[in-house]
Amino acid sequence: MRFLRKYVFANAGLKLMALGLSFLLWATYTSEPFAEVGFEVPLEFTSIPSQLEISGDVPTSVHVRVRGRSALLRRLTTADMSLSIDLNNAKEGAILMRITPQMVDSPFGASVVRVSPAQFYVTLVRRRGPPPAVD
Repeated sequence: MRFLRKYVFANAGLKLMALGLSFLLWATYTSEPFAEVGFEVPLEFTSIPSQLEISGDVPTSVHVRVRGRSALLRRLTTADMSLSIDLNNAKEGAILMRITPQMVDSPFGASVVRVSPAQFYVTLVRRRGPPPAVD
């Protein structure tokens, strides 16, 4: 009984006020509506083999639809998202690249709904001349 009086019931008014305030903050946050917006996210091709280079018409960015709380989406910019495509094991020729929403890095609280185009071809050709120097 002494434990209850000392730790549970001590400052009961302040504890109830803190509980009410936290409930109010939680209710305000969860009542905010979800929204969906679109961004043009640049494509980044990484780990291209040194003897190969990209040729032809390849998209430089993709359209990404993002869903989340409207306050978060108002602050979100294209710089907050990224899309890297690893070409480490790529061979010479045309490669069909498929992009899924899970491949897009987005901030916590924002989920990627759709990526367009979802697939495209990348043509890799043998580089002419010596490979570029790596600093």
